Amino acid sequence: MTSSKTHIYLNLLSVAFFWGTSWAISKIGLRDLSPVHLAVLRFMVASAIFLFMVKTFHKNYTIEKEDRKWLWILGFLGVTLYFFIQYFGLNMTTTVNASILIATSPIFTVLLASMIFHQEKISPLDILGTIIAFLGIFFVFTAARGMSISRSTILGDLLLLSNSLIWALFTVLGKNLVDKYDPFVVMAYINIYAAITVLPIVFTPSFISSVKSASYTTWAAIIYLAVFCSVYSYYMWYKGIKIIGASKTAVFNYINPMIAVIIGILLLKEEWNIYTLIGGILVFIGVYMVTSSKS
Repeated sequence: MTSSKTHIYLNLLSVAFFWGTSWAISKIGLRDLSPVHLAVLRFMVASAIFLFMVKTFHKNYTIEKEDRKWLWILGFLGVTLYFFIQYFGLNMTTTVNASILIATSPIFTVLLASMIFHQEKISPLDILGTIIAFLGIFFVFTAARGMSISRSTILGDLLLLSNSLIWALFTVLGKNLVDKYDPFVVMAYINIYAAITVLPIVFTPSFISSVKSASYTTWAAIIYLAVFCSVYSYYMWYKGIKIIGASKTAVFNYINPMIAVIIGILLLKEEWNIYTLIGGILVFIGVYMVTSSKS
């Protein structure tokens, strides 16, 4: 394994850590803010940081006019639409269903990258590793409680399933841009354009009131989400796509919920059982198989 690949694997592990902690940090922000207002503030802070860094370190960098429309599309898909659907979907289904449905994203990514857009050749080891990692997530979240599809959850389930497809599209469609441009600049403009799409919400009385009443703790949560979960993690995600491809990058999504589970067990004293351990082992075996394959 080359040093550049080793480095990006470590970076993606850190991304998995930050995204895994985002659930707990978001709960802090949700004490004072609605899900939509929390998401919008995260977008605005992240885009302000991206704008400052682009204008400071990449001020003479140019992106062709034809490619800018794709930045708008990806901003809408991977930031605005993704988070809004996720927040609404989570409120309309169970935690177990949500965890399993969100975990289908790497599977969609493999199918899109290999069979639809023909960006990558997928080896049998990639497919097997992806399936094993998915089964690990399935074990962790369903062994004790079970997955339940019913009339009361079906809309939320469909929203989250569509969200997994949206993230897969965001991952795969960004490949051509990051091959052509600096991944940081690409991700910066994606977030800036996404923030522009939610500007109408910023001027509503309810949003202004929420911002004024937010506590220091809530603002700390917003800054954490913006800096580590948006600016750093989104950049490293696209850098991973550039270096190792969409399918190998996507499999790190399986580690996110495992980080959330570990934090829940260690810090929140949440229960665990043998299935949690078996599922966790399967996740890391699956991720190792995909990242070590020669495809």
